[in-house]
Amino acid sequence: MMAPRVSWKTAILFASAGLFFPAFGFAAAEIKLDKDFLSGVIEKVPAIPYQKDGQYKGTVRRFRLLAIDAKSRRFEVGCQVDGEFRPPTASPLKEKKPRNEDSTENWKSFRFDVRMGINVEPGRDGAPRFKVEVEEVKRRELEGFAGALAKILGRSFDQVVIQVADGKASQFGEKINAEILKRVKSFREYGVLCAIDYAASGVVLHFDVTRLKSEGIVGYVYPEPRPGTVALTRWFHPRQGHHYYTTTPEGLERQGYVAEGVACYVFAGTTKGGDTIPLYRWRGPKEPFYTTTPNGEGVRRAGFRLEGIACALYPDEKPETVPFYRFLNPRNGKHFYTMHKYAEFAK
Repeated sequence: MMAPRVSWKTAILFASAGLFFPAFGFAAAEIKLDKDFLSGVIEKVPAIPYQKDGQYKGTVRRFRLLAIDAKSRRFEVGCQVDGEFRPPTASPLKEKKPRNEDSTENWKSFRFDVRMGINVEPGRDGAPRFKVEVEEVKRRELEGFAGALAKILGRSFDQVVIQVADGKASQFGEKINAEILKRVKSFREYGVLCAIDYAASGVVLHFDVTRLKSEGIVGYVYPEPRPGTVALTRWFHPRQGHHYYTTTPEGLERQGYVAEGVACYVFAGTTKGGDTIPLYRWRGPKEPFYTTTPNGEGVRRAGFRLEGIACALYPDEKPETVPFYRFLNPRNGKHFYTMHKYAEFAK
């Protein structure tokens, strides 16, 4: 398999974002995100509001990257929490009338800094997964009576502060996750995120790619159910090592097949209004072979025989359809069919 190529448009896009391509191996790609790029992503995260009716309210803002700790595999991130809270009454006897929750009377303002440690690791689906922990809460400014109350309440006030910080830390992780995914979604073209290397100057993302050889697009199918379509189920035979695709899966378990789920959605008939074409199934000595070519692309000479029509699909792209790819495993000569551009990263 050839190493992934980067188009000039993609290269310009990545270069403008501060991204680099130090190496592309046979089975992996590497993308570097330098500290300046990561700082820019974090600083652009919008303010996160918080509130607890009648008790406290405010925003978490001014996010900034403080450092990257390679040893603990963490981003050290700081932010500022501004807000107001309503102090509790000294005695319930002094409060003779119910509070008006909409009134700003007796609300006191506060501000404090929060330091968080953020660990990022690849998830099973190849998307970054964030773990955010509040490491330090430091009071920055407490207004008047609020400052005195904080001293009186001691740990109680700290618990409120940490509760706010902890509660918003997970939201912060989600927002950072969304921001980075938005900027690096083009990386998915090169594979699934499998590892991250940390350094003080940035991180390197490692993407794993498939070793299967692409044989092009069989046709176009639907990734979700559409009127008139049926599921094309993919089955695997563990002993024989090949895949079988069918819209009528009854009885395949008794033949030793194991279901692997829905490959895509297609039409069960041979045609649909003249727009679709049949996908033929040829049965060979080692595997079934699927093609839209009536003569089987010459596989009859290799001992294949026509078994019938597996389904119908589009020969050209239609609205909401996606390509249905065919891959060849060069190690055993068997084929694999999927909507995934990189064969679901099969090895």
